[in-house]
Amino acid sequence: MELAKPDVPEKGSFTISLRPVTKKELRIDYWTGAFLAAALIYQIATGILLAFYYQPGQPYTSTVALMETVPFGSLLLTSHLYMAYAMVGMVYFHMFRQYFSGAYRGKWRWLQWIIGVFIFAFVNAIAIIGYLLSQTYIGMAALHVSELLVERSIIGRLFPGLANFVVAILVGNGTTLVTWEHLLILHAAILSVIVLILVAIHFFLYEKSGPYEMRRGKRDAESEENRLVPWFPVNLLYTALIALFFIGIVVAFAAVLPQPLVPAYGQLVYGTTPFPDWYVMPVYKLMDVAGFGLTTGGVPLLIGFFLYLFILPFIDRYKGNGPLERPMITFMGVFAIISFITIALWGYAQPGLSQTRPLTLALWFGITFAALVPVYAMRFAKEDLDGNED
Repeated sequence: MELAKPDVPEKGSFTISLRPVTKKELRIDYWTGAFLAAALIYQIATGILLAFYYQPGQPYTSTVALMETVPFGSLLLTSHLYMAYAMVGMVYFHMFRQYFSGAYRGKWRWLQWIIGVFIFAFVNAIAIIGYLLSQTYIGMAALHVSELLVERSIIGRLFPGLANFVVAILVGNGTTLVTWEHLLILHAAILSVIVLILVAIHFFLYEKSGPYEMRRGKRDAESEENRLVPWFPVNLLYTALIALFFIGIVVAFAAVLPQPLVPAYGQLVYGTTPFPDWYVMPVYKLMDVAGFGLTTGGVPLLIGFFLYLFILPFIDRYKGNGPLERPMITFMGVFAIISFITIALWGYAQPGLSQTRPLTLALWFGITFAALVPVYAMRFAKEDLDGNED
């Protein structure tokens, strides 16, 4: 089926000008990208304020001083943390929504998808480096693991000089001042600027291609839900309201549930097992359940996951657009989601406990079965239903 071009003014769809939207698009699930943009703006604003009080030479004590002596310091830091959580969660939701809808298909959309994958990776990297900045025992454990991953990875084994260079960028000469200066620059300057540039390009490509749903076939332009509404003031006000509502919810949670600072590095109570934040937990536990070690198990699985995302627009040759019309693609997405959730829960239940190879293989078999059978069962049921209707 030939895809119909979106029925919007040429100026709005195919130039950087902001295009009008339809009434159907004024739904929350259509605006996950707007939530991400609002989170990014909030993180930049609060990050600048936090930078006035942060001291790389005394990362933990300056963080404590910020929370205890600066007016609204605890609220500022906690809201920055919770917004990072929300941003990471929204990146996952936004990416998988586009994945299952097939929004990476079509002219320009493949490039938009690839840039989105880079944004997904960099947002997670910024979040991880962010929780290293307070020099807690959890952050130090994560920093040491990161160094080991680089040194023991394929790059580290084949190109040890390059691995040493990457580690030097991460930690400098190993002193507290230099290490946390490097981390702060990576977090607040280099990676954040890269994300800003990628988001701008991503937004430009969205304006160029238009919403994917509008390209899936001809639509009734006369219907009420497809009636175009102007970008100003309707779209502008709608975007501003949902952004402020989103920020307000995060700030309210930060006020009601302030995040306590965990002990500093060197103050860990005996018998306590450090484990990372929820968005890192799947990767953390993956190194245990891979069953084949860091270099031959967990790391290649992560590399394979990102390679799959990058080549997805070029290997999806299904003619249909719905999830059940692209069963293998849908299966891979469901497999990834179940894997993330299962491995994260396992990580919280048994942190730091390596698993045997048979148990790991049983885990992957179970996840494969749980993802594959329902997808193809629903596909066959849909085909039977469509056949009976015909």
